[in-house]
Amino acid sequence: MSDLYQWLYDHYALPELEDLMAGQDGILAEDAARASLTKRQRRCLIDMAENMRLQWGTEAFTLGIRFGQALSAPRALDADCQWLMNFLPKLDDPVS
Repeated sequence: MSDLYQWLYDHYALPELEDLMAGQDGILAEDAARASLTKRQRRCLIDMAENMRLQWGTEAFTLGIRFGQALSAPRALDADCQWLMNFLPKLDDPVS
């Protein structure tokens, strides 16, 4: 992901998601406490969930930017509107 996308995510999307994350952290902590996990295992579970949330949130934000750019870019008028799908990665695109 480009540094610009990371900066936009950190400065615009992440502050908006902090309230949501606080609620999710409480639910995750309660579930981890109910499971028969050691304190270290609970911490590992919470760390793993936070890492997944950061990765998925950043990826979703990046896809949103790409989709917004595709919507605002000049384009030829297609009868089938295939340009709407241009933001999606293609099967043969390299994974970043």
